[in-house]
Amino acid sequence: MQTPFPHVTRRRLLAAGAGLAALHGSGAQAQAGDFPNRPVRIVLPFPPGTVNDAVLRLVGDELGKRWKQPVVVDNRPGASSIIGSDHVAKAAPDGYTLLANITLVVQNPALRKKLPYAFSDLRAVTQFNRQQLPVFVRADLPVQNVTQLLALARAQPNKINFATWGLGSTAHLLLEKMRVDNDAPMLHVPYKGGSDIIKALLSGEADVAVADLLSPDAHFKSGKLRVIGVTGPVRLPNMPQVQTLQEAGVTGFDGYNWLGLFAPARTPDAVVRRLSEDINAVQADPALARRFVEEMYVNPSTTTPEQFAQIVDRDLQTWTAVIRRVGVTLD
Repeated sequence: MQTPFPHVTRRRLLAAGAGLAALHGSGAQAQAGDFPNRPVRIVLPFPPGTVNDAVLRLVGDELGKRWKQPVVVDNRPGASSIIGSDHVAKAAPDGYTLLANITLVVQNPALRKKLPYAFSDLRAVTQFNRQQLPVFVRADLPVQNVTQLLALARAQPNKINFATWGLGSTAHLLLEKMRVDNDAPMLHVPYKGGSDIIKALLSGEADVAVADLLSPDAHFKSGKLRVIGVTGPVRLPNMPQVQTLQEAGVTGFDGYNWLGLFAPARTPDAVVRRLSEDINAVQADPALARRFVEEMYVNPSTTTPEQFAQIVDRDLQTWTAVIRRVGVTLD
């Protein structure tokens, strides 16, 4: 039976992740020996000022010192990261134009019947970090956990406004799965970004939201916003009282979200390996790792290209199943 997404099959994805040395030839391998010998550009398909933007700029600064070449973060937001992803997928496969994207990159193929690029035009390089997302509410909403939120939504159908950062986002998919699996109707209200979401909750315009942990952190500490659940397989060390969604009966979100690096598919193996090893070395610095964990609430990762390709492949299958379950499409 033909898959609905023939361009993102497991075989093609792993082939891209592992690399096809025969396509590169000895000349490309030789050129990788002095990589990088000019500025490297990392395209981030989201606005500046986000956690991922901050992470990339810190890692980029350290890579620049290591390579003695500038590392430029190029913010290209729009179309659920498709604009930036398409730009990199069609860039020269030389390692000088790269893509940093979140889990959204494996959701888009299932959300849209047609993309301007094939997913196999990108190859996995390394995972920067793993992240857990909080579900949080305005302080005066009478719920202390996700179980109570679902009960309230059932008692007051379509009275609870759920704020997300856009149609087809991880937050939107989470809301839809909560709604479908638990017969708990809530209204989806998309916003442009994290700051708008927080303003909506603080003003009472919205009731519930999902975002990163950093943006609303000050409001968690002040008590103006309250975390009632988190994605991922375990509770957060700094919020041990907050249950995971899995514990609350919301299945399908027990994995980590992540920020990862991708290159055009035919980028030489030696360049991909150099990128992965150097990023891993930078993130292994204890001082930098501590900043990521304590200030940004992300856990730095150290993966080989092959390991990250396996993570990408697994999450592609997981998110495709979730998207089919809730029936969200963006075409």
